[in-house]
Amino acid sequence: MRRLPLHLLDEILFKLDPKSLVKMQCTNKSINSHVSEDLNFKRKYYSRTGSSLLHISKYASNLLCFHPFGNSRSFNNTGRLENLFNILGSCSGLLLLSIGGRLCVANPLTNKLRFLEYPISGKTTCIGFAVDHIDPTTQKFKIVCIVEVLKPSNPDEKMYQFDINTGDSWSLSKTTFTCHSSNLKNGKNSKPVYLNGDLHWLRKYGSIVAFNPETEEARLIPIKFYRKPGKVLLCAGDNRLTLISATEEVVSVVAVENDGKCILVRRIKNEPVHLNMPLSYWNVQAYDGKCVVLRTMKNHPIERVVHSYDLRANKWEVVGTIPWWCDSNRNFFLFKPSLSSSVIGLLDQEEERNLLKLKATSSRTYRQPDIESERRISSVMAIMGLVSRNLCFL
Repeated sequence: MRRLPLHLLDEILFKLDPKSLVKMQCTNKSINSHVSEDLNFKRKYYSRTGSSLLHISKYASNLLCFHPFGNSRSFNNTGRLENLFNILGSCSGLLLLSIGGRLCVANPLTNKLRFLEYPISGKTTCIGFAVDHIDPTTQKFKIVCIVEVLKPSNPDEKMYQFDINTGDSWSLSKTTFTCHSSNLKNGKNSKPVYLNGDLHWLRKYGSIVAFNPETEEARLIPIKFYRKPGKVLLCAGDNRLTLISATEEVVSVVAVENDGKCILVRRIKNEPVHLNMPLSYWNVQAYDGKCVVLRTMKNHPIERVVHSYDLRANKWEVVGTIPWWCDSNRNFFLFKPSLSSSVIGLLDQEEERNLLKLKATSSRTYRQPDIESERRISSVMAIMGLVSRNLCFL
């Protein structure tokens, strides 16, 4: 392998799916170094790797649905699990799950996981998930909750703090911010966005809350963008904070600068909605810099379709259909696997099982092995198995 020209080695590695690439890293030190440390290789590899689509009921479910991009005929699901669960976030190839009353961070590519308790400080209103790169081969995760604290003097306002977990325990930041209670946008289409070290939450009326989990600094970004009535989604693409603003006629891709200035990047004719009226429901669901995901729904007859606009090919295509037995209220996540084989704080299945047993035996209320923990682990392994089996390229 060392004698093989680099460009030929890259062509071979580019043809591997992400899971096979991780296995290849384990066979040779020079390949592991090349894949882990060469930023140019990572950039080219990820440019060829497409995002897949995960969706689940907004109200939690025991069934996860999976659409691999690039294959509109393929639809997969976990089968019904013993635990109800939900996806709270997806970042750098890791999933943040809520399952059986616990949080769980999982990497489907490496089958590693970690269960965590929910925070107990105050009322949790929003939760964010961040994965920081420490070096090219190692990552660490942080979970951040916005919690309501003491009320300020103004009865129309509320004060919030940030509760942070790095895998061991929760700690409340000294940073606070105050805003009108209705200003924090909370719902199925308002997932926080992690970009360039900051978690971003979209507020209902003209600003974004930005919080850096490392420095614990918070700021408000005023959005200098006139928003017409329609659908709005906060997301990230091309390493830029982005707003997707959509009406029945057009979908606008708008880049948000650090000072809140908004720049129109692309206007796209909303063909899926425009050509399929009347619809009972439609919405923009995701954006990753390469594609815009939009969902349409008709009730008579039942027809639920996921559409994707490819910015490179400049065209709409059908990603797949959502089965009739899925409820109409759904959370959507774009998922792209992580090439990092080591994430601080994650454990393999047996290590996590032993850790849970240790915690149970040290508890004063412990009486027998925690059967529920085994059910949670089994469910998470099934979720990760669904994703890892179906990783694909565009």
